[in-house]
Amino acid sequence: MPPTARLLLVDPDTRSSDLLTKHLQVHGFAISAVASTDAAQQQLEVAVPQMLLISDALPDSAALVFTRQLRAAANAIPLLLLLSLDHYSSRVAALEAGADDVLSRPFAIEELIARLRALIRRSRMGLNHVDGTELHYRDLTVNTDSRQVSRAGTPIKLTVKEYDLLLHLLQHREQVLSRKDILLAVWGDSWVGDDNLLDVYIRYLRKKLERPDLDPLIQTVRGVGFMLK
Repeated sequence: MPPTARLLLVDPDTRSSDLLTKHLQVHGFAISAVASTDAAQQQLEVAVPQMLLISDALPDSAALVFTRQLRAAANAIPLLLLLSLDHYSSRVAALEAGADDVLSRPFAIEELIARLRALIRRSRMGLNHVDGTELHYRDLTVNTDSRQVSRAGTPIKLTVKEYDLLLHLLQHREQVLSRKDILLAVWGDSWVGDDNLLDVYIRYLRKKLERPDLDPLIQTVRGVGFMLK
């Protein structure tokens, strides 16, 4: 991890923010810390970090609202949401809002570092990236240099994790991939959690890729996993 990896931390708890900042700086991150989503938006207008780390301790569900606003604006910056409660509904809500990963308190700092590094690595390089390659499958096109995706000529905006998942399915098209294999390939060894995460992202992709006039692309193989066919 280069020492210039830039991260914006959004946390209203000064004590928690200061502690996280010290740990992350030791591990090679350049940290900007703010206490509100308004301040975060101002920071994003000045300089774009490589990663957002947001606490759901913000009042009035501001973390989820801010995440939805970013994704609605087609901002695909990698985003990890820190949850106050380790509960299935909280994780699903964060992922459906557009977070790329979630981590519940209390957590080991080593796990947080591993997840941040994995997200930034994938955003920089793309999953299984091949320089100068444009991949085609039926009416789907993925440019691995620009990370642009289109279907039947229509551009599709994907988040970092949605892109990684689609690219993995595309590179193994017409092959049945198990849930475990997909999770390891896309989320890496750092992922420890409920594999319902995969269902959430498959649903995201289907919503963005499918239209009434086009054939479905992502097939569910009951009891096994998924395939692009």
